[in-house]
Amino acid sequence: MEDLLGRPQARWEGSGLEGHLSGRTILVTGAGGSIGSELCRQIARHRPRALIGFDQAETALYQVEKELRDRFPALDFLPAVGSIQNRRRVEELFQEHGPQSVYHAAAYKHVPLMEAHLFEAVENNVLGTRNLTRAASEHEAEEFVLVSSDKAVCPAGVMGATKRVAEMICQAEPSGATRFLSVRFGNVLESSGSVIPNFRRQIEAGGPVTVTHPDMYRYFMTIPEAAELVLESAAMGSGGEVFTLEMGEPVRILDLARRMIQLSGLRPDIDIPIVFSGIRPGEKLHEEIRAVEENTSSTPHAQIRVFVGPAPPRTMQRTLDELERATRERDTAQVVSCLQKIVPGYTPSAVALRGAQVPMGQALGA
Repeated sequence: MEDLLGRPQARWEGSGLEGHLSGRTILVTGAGGSIGSELCRQIARHRPRALIGFDQAETALYQVEKELRDRFPALDFLPAVGSIQNRRRVEELFQEHGPQSVYHAAAYKHVPLMEAHLFEAVENNVLGTRNLTRAASEHEAEEFVLVSSDKAVCPAGVMGATKRVAEMICQAEPSGATRFLSVRFGNVLESSGSVIPNFRRQIEAGGPVTVTHPDMYRYFMTIPEAAELVLESAAMGSGGEVFTLEMGEPVRILDLARRMIQLSGLRPDIDIPIVFSGIRPGEKLHEEIRAVEENTSSTPHAQIRVFVGPAPPRTMQRTLDELERATRERDTAQVVSCLQKIVPGYTPSAVALRGAQVPMGQALGA
C-alpha cells in the first residue's frame, strides 16, 4: 500500500484507545461498509461492553457479524438491520441499547451516482444524519463522530454538498451531554467503489485502464488509517471540531494507474493501454483539505490536524426544515436552493438540476 500512497502509512503507537473504548456501548452505522466494518474490527480489539452494528445491507452486515464472532468470541456484537432515514428505527436503537459512543459511517458516497440521485443523497446523508444527531442528543450519548469527506470542502457535487451539510448539522448541535465532531477523509484505498479495485480488474482483463483526466489529483489513505483516525479523533475531541489526517502530497491518478500496472509486472501504454474518459458530473480536478475560512491547529498527534471554522448560520435549522419538505415533495429547484443557502459557493451541475430525469448512462459518464 505504501507503494501506492507515496508515503509511509500513519501509525499511532502507544495509543490510549483502550481506556476510551473499553467497557462502553458503541454504535457504528454503516457497519457493513468498508470503513464501518473496519471500525468494528478495531473497536472489538479494545473490549467494548457491547458493539451495535447498524446497516440496511443485510448481507454485508451478516458477513461482518460472522467475521467478528469468529475473531472475537467474547465480543457482544449486536447486528441491527435498518436505515438511518427511518426515525422510528433510529429511536428504537437508542431506546434499547443506549449507546455512549456513535460512529456514523453510513452514507451514499459515489459522486457521479449521487449527481443523478439528488433526493436520495439528501435523504440519507443529510436527513439521516439529522435523525441520528437528534437521537444522540435526546438520549445523552457521550460522543457522536461523523465520518465525512474532503469532498465536503468547497463542494462541486451533490455528495460533497450533502456531507458538508452533515458536518454543519454536527457543528450546530447545542452543547450538552453529547460531543459532536467530524472527521474528513481523502479517498480510501481498497474501499468499495474506489479506483484501486477498478484498476485491478481492468489490469487483470488486459486493459485498457481508464483515468478520467491526466491532471486529476486526490489525497489517499488506507482503510486501517481511516478507521484509526476516527477513533483517535473521538478520544481527543471536545466538540465542534473537524479532524483530518496529514496525508502528504496529493497523488496524481494517472501516476497511480501507471504504478499499479508496473507493480503487476506490466508496462503502461505498451502491455496495458491507458485511456482518458473525461471528468464526470460532480467531480473536481483537485480536492482540498480545508476551506479558506477554517483555521488549522495541531493536535497531540503529529499526523492529525484539526480545523475550526465559523459557526453555522442561525437560520440553518429553518433551512433544513425547508430542505426536508422540498425533498419530500421532489422539488429539485428548492432542494438545490436550500443546499446553496447552507453551503455558500456550491454550484450544482446540470445533471443534479435535472435530478432523477437524467439518463443513467450520461450521469455515470458511460
